[in-house]
Amino acid sequence: MRMWWLLLVLGLAGAAPCRAQNYATLAGQPDPGDFVRRDGTGLTLQGTPIRFVGYDIGWLGFKPDGSPPDTPPDAFEIGDALATVLALGGTVVRTRPVAGDFGTLDLILKTARDVGLKVIVPLAGGAGDCAAARADVICAAIRQHGQADARAFFTDAAVRDGFVAEVSTVVGHVNALTGTAYRDDPTILAWENCLACARTADSAAAGAWTEQVGRAVKAADPRHLYENGAFAGRVGASRSPVPAEAYATPSVDIVGDALTVAQDPAAARSWLAATADAVEAAGKAYVMDSTGWTPAWWKTTDDLSAWLLAVTKQRNLSGMVVGRLEGHASAGGFLPAAPDEPQAGAAALYFPGIRTGQMDAAAMQDRGRALRRFAFGMTQGTMAPAYLLPPRPEIISAARGHVVWRGSAGAAGYSVERSPDPSAPDTWQVVCDACATDLTGGWQDPAPPARPAWYRVIPFNVNNHKSVPSTPVQGTG
Repeated sequence: MRMWWLLLVLGLAGAAPCRAQNYATLAGQPDPGDFVRRDGTGLTLQGTPIRFVGYDIGWLGFKPDGSPPDTPPDAFEIGDALATVLALGGTVVRTRPVAGDFGTLDLILKTARDVGLKVIVPLAGGAGDCAAARADVICAAIRQHGQADARAFFTDAAVRDGFVAEVSTVVGHVNALTGTAYRDDPTILAWENCLACARTADSAAAGAWTEQVGRAVKAADPRHLYENGAFAGRVGASRSPVPAEAYATPSVDIVGDALTVAQDPAAARSWLAATADAVEAAGKAYVMDSTGWTPAWWKTTDDLSAWLLAVTKQRNLSGMVVGRLEGHASAGGFLPAAPDEPQAGAAALYFPGIRTGQMDAAAMQDRGRALRRFAFGMTQGTMAPAYLLPPRPEIISAARGHVVWRGSAGAAGYSVERSPDPSAPDTWQVVCDACATDLTGGWQDPAPPARPAWYRVIPFNVNNHKSVPSTPVQGTG
């Protein structure tokens, strides 16, 4: 069976102020002590309680830019995405299904370890209408056994056993880039069964499936945690809530839920407290798998901030994911936003902010600041530090004075300088003073010189602090 996955890339910082776990030094030889553990209803790292905040990245598995189907992101795009998460103070990246050839996941895990992040790997996506031409792990699994109804994923013994066998293969895979088997890699925080795949399923059947998968995971990999995301959106539902024996079976360490409908801040706080208490009573750690941040969810930035403050104060909540972060493309500029998900307020988050259909750039920057303050406050208990300087951009081409570069995570804009001799520092002249962004398609020199000239690009952050220039590139043609 061809495997499809959902990935959650998750970076964690210690709960104590200024204590952060950095995995860059562990890339060569993972430390077994760096596995995340569950301690009762909370999570710990090296004995210290931790909480996380993260961002959904819908294109990290495949790119919605007109590329051939299932085209994965390249090393630059993965690295830029993770750098953007770090710049936002984030700790989680959620993706959509990717082709199961292991190559993309190997690269994500290697990159995450190098920059100090951890990873939650869901083994399947969401359930839906498998009569349509859907290419995900659930539909592929049921079709392999001659079924068409997605409910067979939970009820058909042959389908369930086939999926469990595939889980064992995934857990035992050896990363081609690090030489470390997934089951031995503390970069992975947990295996998640699926993303809300039991949102409409019979709770008893889905609960039995959850436990079967969990036992298989624990048998093949006793050191990693197991998250049940199958009932996300139903755990705290006001009507017909799922009983604890379905969402919190014995093998489960983490229960993932989701706020799926926009609410006023007071109602959302009430829902959060009741759901967190229910999961705590079941003896599991609680994670909110998804929440919106746009005006469709929270009318004002003050409403959003009030909600985020409530999340921070909910001490029996271990983590939360914010949707939906975008990133830069290898060909320059941003990757285009994926189509909106069928939920209220789904919108692309660009950092530090651009104009979209829901808001202007200033409004997105304002909400981004609120999210960033929240991330640092929840994960480290500190105020958000100064914005990082964007990393050095890379010029792709400078033909006929048209300078195109790969974007820099967190850059608010760019200046361009030109020189007849790049080895002479005093010859660089500003020819584009903060006049370009990642939406301008590069920059065109209005008067390219007849003699050879070199260009370099300098990014700056939202506080107008300049960063390191790109490596100079000679203009051609």
